[in-house]
Amino acid sequence: MNVATMNANSLLAPVPTAVKFGVLFVAGIGLYLITAPIVLGALLTLAVIALLLTRAPARRLARTVAGVLIIIGVVVLLTGLGTGWQPALVTGLRLLTLCLLAYAVSLSTTFSAMLDFFDRLLAPTARFGLDPGRISLALALTVRFIPQIRDTYQQVREAQQARGLQSRPLATVVPLLVRTLQSAEQIADAIDARCYDSRGR
Repeated sequence: MNVATMNANSLLAPVPTAVKFGVLFVAGIGLYLITAPIVLGALLTLAVIALLLTRAPARRLARTVAGVLIIIGVVVLLTGLGTGWQPALVTGLRLLTLCLLAYAVSLSTTFSAMLDFFDRLLAPTARFGLDPGRISLALALTVRFIPQIRDTYQQVREAQQARGLQSRPLATVVPLLVRTLQSAEQIADAIDARCYDSRGR
């Protein structure tokens, strides 16, 4: 299942992009004002529900969450050894909740919708001589494209390992390149649909 299909199937897809990013922004601030583990645990539950509402394949979600858990686990361990386990638990809950919410927003929002949202949000920067179109394009590519490359790499690696080709880098690189170019073509179509001029103004 490709990203476009997941966006369409997501129960969060009808929610306006501005609302989703607004919730993410408020959560990013609000989580660091909350210190009660029980409240943070409840918010984490809501983040998990939001992620499930994207209707992304279970294997993809499990793979991504597993990677996040490993990273956050290291942070919690180091924090616990340095400042105590209560602060470590709070830190872990905050980070995990925010990561899951961000991933849910990414999975439920199309590239075009992100681009339009960032365009409107950054429109005032034109007064300072900046190009809001190019800035929004960079932001949207970062949110959508980079995590997608990581997921594509994991899928290719799993497929090659199942075929006993884990010792052949070329067998991983070629399919990864092909899938990445296919995704880039989809993004290019979205940019062309908006008549974005990549040569500048």
